[in-house]
Amino acid sequence: MRNNLILVPVALLIAAVFPLPYGYYSFLRLAVTASAAYLAWQDYKMKNAFNGWSLTLAMVALLFNPLIPVYLDRASWFVIDLAVAGIFAMRWHVSAVGDSEKEPER
Repeated sequence: MRNNLILVPVALLIAAVFPLPYGYYSFLRLAVTASAAYLAWQDYKMKNAFNGWSLTLAMVALLFNPLIPVYLDRASWFVIDLAVAGIFAMRWHVSAVGDSEKEPER
C-alpha cells in the first residue's frame, strides 16, 4: 500500500531550500531522521536483510541526525536537501509500483 506520509519529508526538504529560521532546520533534522530510520527499519523487516533502500535510508538518517550533526555550508545543504527529497519521492513511487505488481489480475 502506498504510504502518502512519505511525502511529508519531501515537502519539508523542498521548503528547506528557502531562507528560514534556524529552528526550522533543527526540526527538519528530527523529521528527516525519524522518517528515514523508520522506512529503513520497515524495508529491513520486509526482506529480513539489508537491501539498497534500507542502506540508503539509514545513511540519510545518519546524515541528518540531530545528536551528532554534520556541519556543511548552505550551498551543500541546498543540493543535499533536494537529493534527499528525490530519494524519499522515489521510495514513495517504488512502493506504489511494488503494490501494483502484487495485485492479482481480474
